[in-house]
Amino acid sequence: MSRPTSSGEPRSRPTSYHDPPSPEFHADDVPVEVLVQYLLAAKQSLSSMALVLRANDLSTNARQIHEESVVLSAQTGFLRRLIDDEVRVLQKLRRGMERAHKYGRREFGRLIHALDVSNEKLENTMRMLRETRVDPVFRPPGEEGKFLIDFADVDSVEAMRDTLKGSIAELQATQTSYDGDLFRFDEDLRLLNKSTVAAPLVDSPSSSAAYQPIPHLLAALADHSEAMAQHLASLTNHFDMCVKAVRATEGGAALARRRAAEATDDGEPVSISGFITEQESHLTDLEPMDPQELAEIVQVVMEDAPEVDEVVAEIQAVLQQAEQDFETLKEQADRIRDAWAATLGAFQVLEDIGTRLQSYVAAEHEFEQRRDAEKDVIYAKLEEMDGLKVFYEGYARAYSSLMLEAERRRGVEAKIRNTLRKAKENVDNLVEADKKQREYFRQEVGEFLPTDLWVGMNNPLARWELAPVQEGGAASGSQDELVTPTVARSAKGKAPAR
Repeated sequence: MSRPTSSGEPRSRPTSYHDPPSPEFHADDVPVEVLVQYLLAAKQSLSSMALVLRANDLSTNARQIHEESVVLSAQTGFLRRLIDDEVRVLQKLRRGMERAHKYGRREFGRLIHALDVSNEKLENTMRMLRETRVDPVFRPPGEEGKFLIDFADVDSVEAMRDTLKGSIAELQATQTSYDGDLFRFDEDLRLLNKSTVAAPLVDSPSSSAAYQPIPHLLAALADHSEAMAQHLASLTNHFDMCVKAVRATEGGAALARRRAAEATDDGEPVSISGFITEQESHLTDLEPMDPQELAEIVQVVMEDAPEVDEVVAEIQAVLQQAEQDFETLKEQADRIRDAWAATLGAFQVLEDIGTRLQSYVAAEHEFEQRRDAEKDVIYAKLEEMDGLKVFYEGYARAYSSLMLEAERRRGVEAKIRNTLRKAKENVDNLVEADKKQREYFRQEVGEFLPTDLWVGMNNPLARWELAPVQEGGAASGSQDELVTPTVARSAKGKAPAR
């Protein structure tokens, strides 16, 4: 056996015993006890076959693990790509829902602002009505003071406000419900992201450890198995030469059986690899061999024997390295299995989200529909509120006009009264003049005219009276009484300011 240059190289020796032995070497100089000792050592070294079989098992298992890992890696990659595509779709849907959410928030803010402005204007108008007292001259005597608000339909204003409050509450409830849908959707996305992060990529090993791909480890295990097989072949070849040397040496077979029996400590006859049997040990000439050939075999045995322990140690070292490589490969395969299991878990989470996805889409549509419906109601009520403000402002202006109209009517009646007073004075003057003319006529010619010539000549002048008459012909009172009352003026003689 030749010494290899590295642990991975096999220790094998060519059949050099055909080469001529050294001239100074003689087979007879080697004691048979030495040859038997080398034979037993060679026999014991063959127990390394179990190590070689173990290396072969490791290589076979590694190949099976590699095949499984290739399939799992392909499946994991496919699922990861599918999950990534679906995550992008979900994120796009979530962004769309967020846009609808923000738009709804902005619309709600604009609605509340418009309601506040309109309500403030209406409230200012209603406050003016509450603060504007109705002049007592317009009301029946003895009635307690009235304000313009007492003649307004306040219930319709409050009903409209209640409707607006209900619409706002419904809009807030819609927003709250949609917020809950968004929260649940975000929780699903967080769970999916957590599951995806827990599934590392199979081609992204940790930087804290030296990473070797499985194919490299598999090739290394195959090299280790082949090297150990070659080492075992060298040991087997050395054992065969030892058997030949012992069988060709006088008394070697018997001594070998005796030493083998002593090594077992049970007294039973031992066969050395089936080549030296008990019957063969009693034969005087088991296998005649040319002295030169025997010398060559013995010389090779003597040269290779010191290397047997090194070869056995080398097999053990190679197996240890193979065990380490197999463990590394197994760790890589376990990471692939873990990645597959985690990816499968993430896919199951994705499937669960898919069962709720339709509800999220429906929630967005329902939110938009309910928002638009309530918005239409609110805008309609806003128009109604503005209409009420305009109406009650017109009501206040009409009251100011009413006061002016009362002043105008009072002026007309005052003019009529003055006109009537002047007419009465004229009538009184005419009556007085007529009275004087009658007296003068009577004195001048009265004594000459018979009294029955003008029937009614001495009748008094008819009396004339003018009095205001209400609708229906009933007199309203004295001539000097005004039908239209006098309105109280403010300090500057103007109507109450709005």
